[in-house]
Amino acid sequence: MQILGNIFNAVIFVSVIGSIFTVISLFVNYVFCCNLPLWFSFCGMIFFCVPFLSPDVFLISPETQNWINGFRIASLLWVCGCGVFLVHDILRLLLAKRAIKNYQICNNERLNRIYSECAAAATRKKVPVLYCGTLDNPICVTGVICPVIIMNETIIEQLTDNELSAVFFHELTHVKRKHVLLERIYDYVCILNWMNPFSWIAKGNFTLHCETDCDFHTLKMLRGKVAEAEYASAIIRLLEYSTVRAAKPGNGIGALDFLLTKRRIKRITARTSKIKDRLTALMLAVLLALMLVLSIRFSRESFYPYPAYDTGIEYSAGYNE
Repeated sequence: MQILGNIFNAVIFVSVIGSIFTVISLFVNYVFCCNLPLWFSFCGMIFFCVPFLSPDVFLISPETQNWINGFRIASLLWVCGCGVFLVHDILRLLLAKRAIKNYQICNNERLNRIYSECAAAATRKKVPVLYCGTLDNPICVTGVICPVIIMNETIIEQLTDNELSAVFFHELTHVKRKHVLLERIYDYVCILNWMNPFSWIAKGNFTLHCETDCDFHTLKMLRGKVAEAEYASAIIRLLEYSTVRAAKPGNGIGALDFLLTKRRIKRITARTSKIKDRLTALMLAVLLALMLVLSIRFSRESFYPYPAYDTGIEYSAGYNE
C-alpha cells in the first residue's frame, strides 16, 4: 500500500500540472486566437505523464507513511478505474482488428491509380494498404505498427481527382507524421489520468492539432497542385457526405463537428506571417519554461521531504517532537 500510495500521489501531481497546462493552452488558443503548433500540445501530453521535480526531493518517500483511509480508498478506486479503461481499450482494439479482416482491399482502378500516385509523391517506401469498409467516417488511418487506410468507397468515389489527391495526401501525412502513434500514447495517458476531465479535454484538443498539423504539411506537399480553397472544399464535402445519409435521415452536421471544421478551414485559408509565427513560438517557449518552473516549485511542496521547503527541517520516521 505504501508504494501504491506514492504512485497515486505522483499521478495526482502530474494531473494537476497537466490541467494547468491545458487551461493555459486553451486560453492562448481560443482567447488570443493563436495557432498552437503540435509540439506545444505534445508537451501537454508529457506534463500529464512525466513529473518534473526539484533535484532536492524524492518521488518515492523512503519513510513508512500512514495513509488516511480516504486516500487509501481513492488510490484503490484509481487503480480499478485504470483497469476498467484498459480492458475497454483492449477490447476495442481487438474488435477493430476483427473488423478489418472483414474488409476488402480496394479494387477500384481510379482510386488505386490516384492513391499510388499520391503515395509515390509522398515518398512512402512502405505504402499502407487501402481497404474498403463501411465506416461512419469517409476515410481514416488505423494501426500503429502496420498502418492501413480504410475508406467508404461509396462516399470517396464522389470526389473529383484533385479532391481525392488532397484526401489521400492528408491520410498519408498522418502516417508520415506518426499522428496515430501519438494519439494512441495519449489514450494511455488519459487512462492513467481517467479521473481528471482536463486530460480528456486535452486529448480532444491534441487530436484537433494533429489535424491542423496534417493540413499544413499536406498543403505544403500539394503546393502548386491543389489550391487551399479546393482542399477546404474536399473537407466540407466529406463532412456533408458522412453526416447526411439516407440510412440515417435524422443525422446532420453536429455543432461540434461544424465548429472544428470551421477552425480547420480558417487556418487553411488564413495568410501566415513569419514574424507572427516566430513571436508565437517565443511566447509558447516562455510559457513552457514557466510551467517547468511551476512544476519544480510545486514538487518541493508535494514530495519528500515535505516540510523542508518551508522550514529547512526534514521529518524522519523517528522524529516525534
